[in-house]
Amino acid sequence: MKLRKGILLISCLVLLAACCLFPLINRSEAAPVPEPSHWGGYYGESFVLKLSAPKNGTIYYTTDGSLPTTDSLKYRDGIRITDRTGEPNRYASIQNVVENWKSYTPDPTPVEKGTVIRAMFVSNSGITSDVLTQTYFVGMEPPKQGYTMSLIFEDGDLFGEDGICVTGKEYDDWYLSGGREEEKPEANFRKRLEAPVTAEILNAQGDVMNQRLGVRLQGNGARAEVKKRFILVARTRFGGGETLETNFYDGVTTHSVMLKQALPDGIVSELVSDRDVSTQGSIPVRVYLNGEYLDDYFMLERYDTHYFRQHYGVDDRALVKNGVLDEDSAANTDMDYYAEFMYWVKNTDFSDPAQWEQFCREADVQSYIDYMSINYFLCNLDFGDSYNYVLWRGQGKGAYGDLRWRWCVYDVDFLLAASPNAISGKGEELSIFNTEGRADPRYGGPYFGIHAAMKNNPEYCQRFVTSFMDLYNNNFTPETVGAVLEKYGLTTKWNNGYFEKRPAYAVKHIAEEFQLTGALETVTVTCQHPEMGEITVNTSQIDLSDGSWEGQYFTDYPITLTVAPKDGYQFLGWKGDADQLDSTLTVPVDGGITLEAVFASVK
Repeated sequence: MKLRKGILLISCLVLLAACCLFPLINRSEAAPVPEPSHWGGYYGESFVLKLSAPKNGTIYYTTDGSLPTTDSLKYRDGIRITDRTGEPNRYASIQNVVENWKSYTPDPTPVEKGTVIRAMFVSNSGITSDVLTQTYFVGMEPPKQGYTMSLIFEDGDLFGEDGICVTGKEYDDWYLSGGREEEKPEANFRKRLEAPVTAEILNAQGDVMNQRLGVRLQGNGARAEVKKRFILVARTRFGGGETLETNFYDGVTTHSVMLKQALPDGIVSELVSDRDVSTQGSIPVRVYLNGEYLDDYFMLERYDTHYFRQHYGVDDRALVKNGVLDEDSAANTDMDYYAEFMYWVKNTDFSDPAQWEQFCREADVQSYIDYMSINYFLCNLDFGDSYNYVLWRGQGKGAYGDLRWRWCVYDVDFLLAASPNAISGKGEELSIFNTEGRADPRYGGPYFGIHAAMKNNPEYCQRFVTSFMDLYNNNFTPETVGAVLEKYGLTTKWNNGYFEKRPAYAVKHIAEEFQLTGALETVTVTCQHPEMGEITVNTSQIDLSDGSWEGQYFTDYPITLTVAPKDGYQFLGWKGDADQLDSTLTVPVDGGITLEAVFASVK
């Protein structure tokens, strides 16, 4: 009997506890998000948007990008979605996005405008749903390449007194009062400020990403331009997770991206993605601010900690940008190490084999050569040992944890400015380097101390020249460039035919820079069965898909060919101007050479 009473007492207590806790459990449950009759995207005609939710509550919504509250518009019978392009500009009309804003007159011409709907459901008991955020475009066409990006935010966060895109109240008070220059406050857009946004990325069918992120401005001089560059970062504090929820770059997860209007970074990264330099994936995006068109941008990967983890398997890395150690670098001592490395390089005679071997232990030589060759080919005068460059070194295990410095393709937009001189005639041919390692003195420019020091070593000179010609013969051919430009809806006539005209000048100046005395000769490699193996000429795997490859090299240096048979096949030897069996072959190019690689099935 006592046992039964005990069991009964326990049952009653459990029931009582459940009854007490049930209302609390109920209150903690999220309310359902309103469901739209039409999802965000492109529509040919106006329509009425219907929002659905349970009947035991109210839907509140906004159309200006702000988060809805119980003070917002109450949803009743539908929301009419129309083409708003004819309405006055909201953000394009703001003046204080530049420092001397009294002299800036925004263009009043209306720009394209979509409609941003943000809606939440609040139950009668006060339970609030997450926010539905969707952008609608009526009577507009989606971009032919890439995506649409709708950035949705509270006005004040970007354009209010404390907004990250404007000069700000403190600056404006000083500016309007005619204050002294020495008392000039720093404009907001020059500060490292970050604000929350929702980034909705759409293709022609609708959303491919809809995520809360952090946004801040990108660049130095670009911060003072009317149309800013942006960095978007996944932030858990903004409710958006640690990475972008969509993998845009060949399945690689991404922590942050940058938005730039200039195309060269994306083009060049794709052209040289097989070289020993870090490159950034790039995707065209048409950007809207709370539905108002801003500009066409390119969404690029950023060289952050997550990038090196994904691409190189390196968790601990030091990254130096413009001579400053990145805040996410592994250890503060890396800056001292970098400074010592640069001082040592610029004050060492690398004609000494022992010193050259030490440099090879400290740095990935091929990475530096590729980095310099790429910038040389592009006639990039806007970089150097002290600015507009990025290099890194990994720490720990694996092939990239060896503490050697490696270089990144970074900010090559200057080719747009350099192109008139880089591809024109007499008196305007830029060579970038002279024998002192400086940019052509006719145009000013940065100092290339590493390059100047390395030129004392003959192996460096040979590797530089042959690597440059590898780029010339493979990465920057009209066919290769044309295929990449086509992805962006362009042809090789882009930028006044820059990639058609630049190679001839680049090759001429590489000969001057390294005082080459030989001639350019043609190397031809053929293969009847290219599917059976791969062939590398110096540092480039060549394309033999049509059975033949052709390139030009200076006779000053020999070239090296390496064969790698695929599984199930064997390499039988070379025919033509070198009748040999070795899978690695080093031959002079005097008079031009023709070689055939012979493969066969393994029996």
